[in-house]
Amino acid sequence: MTFEIVFVLLLTVLALILFAMDRLRLDQVSLAIPVVLLLGGILTPREALSGLSNEATVAVAAMLALGLGLRKTGLVAAIGRWAQTAPLGGDNMRVFVLCVIVAVLSPFLNNTAVVMVFLPVFVALADRAGEPPSLYLMPLSFVAILGGTVSLVGTSTNLIVHGMAVERGYGDLSMFSIAPLGIIYLVVGFTYLFTIGRTQLPRRDRPPDLSRKYDMRRFLAELEVSAASPANGRSLGELKWRERYAVSVLGIKRGSQDIPSPRAATKIEEGDILYVQGAADRLLVFARQQTLGTPTDRTSVTSDFSAEGGRLVEVLIAPGSPLQGRTLRNHGFAQRYDATVLAIQQHGVLVHERLADVEFKVGDLLLVHGMSSALERLADEPGFIPMGEVEAPLQKRPRAVVAGGIMVLVVVAAGTGLFNIVTAALAGVALMVFTGCVRIDEVYAELDWLVVFVLAGLLPLGFALDKTGAASLLASGMLEVAGGWGVTGLTAAFYLVAALLTAVISNAAAATLLSPVAILAAIEVGMNPYALLVSVMFGASASFITPFGYQTNIMIYQPGGYRFSDFAKVGGLLNLILLVTAVIFIPILWPS
Repeated sequence: MTFEIVFVLLLTVLALILFAMDRLRLDQVSLAIPVVLLLGGILTPREALSGLSNEATVAVAAMLALGLGLRKTGLVAAIGRWAQTAPLGGDNMRVFVLCVIVAVLSPFLNNTAVVMVFLPVFVALADRAGEPPSLYLMPLSFVAILGGTVSLVGTSTNLIVHGMAVERGYGDLSMFSIAPLGIIYLVVGFTYLFTIGRTQLPRRDRPPDLSRKYDMRRFLAELEVSAASPANGRSLGELKWRERYAVSVLGIKRGSQDIPSPRAATKIEEGDILYVQGAADRLLVFARQQTLGTPTDRTSVTSDFSAEGGRLVEVLIAPGSPLQGRTLRNHGFAQRYDATVLAIQQHGVLVHERLADVEFKVGDLLLVHGMSSALERLADEPGFIPMGEVEAPLQKRPRAVVAGGIMVLVVVAAGTGLFNIVTAALAGVALMVFTGCVRIDEVYAELDWLVVFVLAGLLPLGFALDKTGAASLLASGMLEVAGGWGVTGLTAAFYLVAALLTAVISNAAAATLLSPVAILAAIEVGMNPYALLVSVMFGASASFITPFGYQTNIMIYQPGGYRFSDFAKVGGLLNLILLVTAVIFIPILWPS
């Protein structure tokens, strides 16, 4: 075993450990990989930068931009609103029809974007039916994942495997080459989710209101400003109570006047009654040092905090959020949106203290208090999903039909072979920009660049595995373990390894690592390489057994009140059924 092979294998193991630990950002680790390979003399500068120009990276970026155009014109949101109010039958039938709509959209749109639109729709449907969201959200995520397996552009995983295959001379997969297996997957998945799987879904009843859910009543107080208070005549911006005491002023009652969600310029006056939120010990220190007392005519602190016009809403941090990887302090959340974060739910843990210093991740839930107008502005920001009924301002670019037409042209051009996927997608992006469906500055600002840079960093690792012979070594190991079982054994082995890897690391990383190994293993035994490539493709998309293996699962984890074991229970059986499906149909559809 040469130094180069040892170097690449150790780097691969280290990267997998860092991905699984989730201590560092995925793109941060990914972009470090080609740098280390370059410094180690494994790759040349051109090879280390090859991920930026790879067809898979360009295709993923283009498809994300096309999806952004559909969102910006309001087309996807319009479909979601229609689905929420259309006469689709009873509650169970409505869930089924909505899942069908999600399955139809997912092969052509990024499934994360589809779930972002439909997540509040499913939550609202659960509320109207008097059922917990836990019965509705897991089918949403799983169906979106299954729908992404119908076309090569349905998920970045498919495009990665396709791009790596093209680089190695295997470019016969077209837009809908995998559709037969993908449709079989959808049918099998739907059958499971609406029969056996539905009986396995947990029933996690929600508290009657957000105050109880976030245990807020213990952290709210009414305080009256006395004549001796140092706050008299000073603005909230000057006082900086949030920074000094970790206390938020939710509203002010001044005589008969209510001031909900006061701004930084609002001045405090003698006799004001402040509705404040913070930890009990902080509130005691705050009241003592600011000379604030209990009102003589005290009212009960209600769920709207006695501030007329103020509202509470849960907001989910979605991919592309400006808060991702940042804190409320360095983002300036309160100043930007005129809204206050009262509590945070992160990985199922409630956080009430030191909110300004919490670093946010995708899937975190925020309890936000603010005026309806402020919450509407927040709903219009990319990467924030209100779980309540908050209407985002209507877009002033009514080009939904144009955007939909462009997307249809891209799919038809790539599906018929008139142009390859990259050419068709780039042409579609150009049309989206020049027709005003999406502005170029919005592409820069709102595209999910994390996905793009993860691919740009990971793809050189696949090249290094090939170049050094590490992929050949791994292929020999796979053959020793499963080669004796023939085509069936190898198909099952690559599918299973991909599914297990994607349960703990990025599915992009799983696809990047296994694709070159699959090609070499197939060549060595004289098997159809596409059979093993498709096994990797579908196995890496089988993100059902953990909440953290795929972004759509992360997004539904806390709104559904799920536990880790719920995914293992419901998704584990689904993974097993799909493994058997793959072993049966892949050798038939891609015979050796």
